[in-house]
Amino acid sequence: MIPSTGKIDRLLVELRPRLQCANFFISFPRKFVDIESTTIELATDRITIVMKGERERYEIRTGDYFQLHTQTLSSLVIKNRYICFRVNTNESVFGSERLSTGQEMPGSDQHEENFRLACNVQPGQRYRVLCSNCAGPLQQSADPAGDPDTSFQRVLELPSEQLDTDDWFCHRHDHQPSEGAPEPCHGRQQGEPSSQLSTKFEPQPGDLFYGTFYALLHRNVLQRVHVRNDRFVYCKRCLQYLGSTRKNRTSVKLWYENVRFQPSERSAIPLSLFRTDDALELFHHLVRKTVREFNFVTHLGLPPSIKLLFELRRPGMQGDVFYLLMQIMDCQLSVFRAKQKRTGSGSSESCSDDVDDCRADGKEDVAENVALERVDLKKIEHQDEANHDDDEGDDDDDDVFIDNSYRKHTIKLERHRAMKLMYQYEKYDDQPLFVFWREDSNVVNLELSEPMFSAAIRYLDANSSYVPECYRVNLGFSMSYLDIQ
Repeated sequence: MIPSTGKIDRLLVELRPRLQCANFFISFPRKFVDIESTTIELATDRITIVMKGERERYEIRTGDYFQLHTQTLSSLVIKNRYICFRVNTNESVFGSERLSTGQEMPGSDQHEENFRLACNVQPGQRYRVLCSNCAGPLQQSADPAGDPDTSFQRVLELPSEQLDTDDWFCHRHDHQPSEGAPEPCHGRQQGEPSSQLSTKFEPQPGDLFYGTFYALLHRNVLQRVHVRNDRFVYCKRCLQYLGSTRKNRTSVKLWYENVRFQPSERSAIPLSLFRTDDALELFHHLVRKTVREFNFVTHLGLPPSIKLLFELRRPGMQGDVFYLLMQIMDCQLSVFRAKQKRTGSGSSESCSDDVDDCRADGKEDVAENVALERVDLKKIEHQDEANHDDDEGDDDDDDVFIDNSYRKHTIKLERHRAMKLMYQYEKYDDQPLFVFWREDSNVVNLELSEPMFSAAIRYLDANSSYVPECYRVNLGFSMSYLDIQ
């Protein structure tokens, strides 16, 4: 007999309120071909999966969020380690529905302030610009005995790179505000070329502009750097790649991971450019911000139709170029995963932490090392009865006719808001698909640093494994989920 595992690898539920159905994707550590038989039992508030060969019962509780129609299981697929199916969630005849507006959804316009990048650098204060790798200063002090620091008089967030520069009316340097009140910004003068206007957004020596997720500084601010091929900027001490110069511009683009800003006090701790320094969290922020800015149809309750093209350029004239293509299929999808137990820092992230075993923790090794046919049934019944008192949320009447020789696992769900998307990434080599996306005016193009690009790929690949290959792969694209709350 196959040893009992007592674990579920992954569990994901898609709730479709408008379709009145829920899609279940469940992954187990063992292939179903090795299991004697599998039974799915439906109740209005739970789904029970019984594995006869492994003597396991998995009870997935859904009643806290939605009810199930017990006679509507469809699209059942049992393949390799996955079991997938769809169940209707309308208990009665569907007649009407109350649609919620975007303002009522988490992560909607009522949290608009969350989309602004919070910068650690404050105007008017003096900072030393340091390399994040060797902590060496990137500036040269005019006084040999003094500290190489500078004061940024203006610290401003750049407008989106996707907007037409003809519509930019900020960050200009030709303003002469009157005493007592600032002079309002004026638009582009008639006949002034767009290229001439865009140069006025170049930072001056006392400015720090920041975007997603980089800092824009004047070239004269940085003296202790090495520039190769008139483009790639490296730390002069450790030769860490910092960023790049801009063609025919006086500014330098530095990736946020590669620089630190230390306040003038010697005991002060160097600060990162943004309040959050986690690459994956910033990638989440970038996608949400971009979708909000460039996909207005979602505010009308319509399906999104936005495409994102992320670009990674490694340093060097012959540096490789990688692209990540992402098409958002649904930007406000309700998904449910198994609720994680807070068992400490050493706990696993798989659904095995989400399983509430009705047997005592100290007796689990018995089920793993001894064949179930030889285990005394009275002993198992005693263990189940002892642990039944700890599960206060279970109804006693539900377990009257359950075979006590099975180990029961209760799995509770946790709700998330996510984007459902299709993605593909590959090294650029003149592929027709990449060329088509680059030339499409409806595609939003964004450049990422290598740490953020790598973190995004790992995250999307991990979330893609929630769904079996037959559902997640289509024409070279893979399906995945991006949590937004």
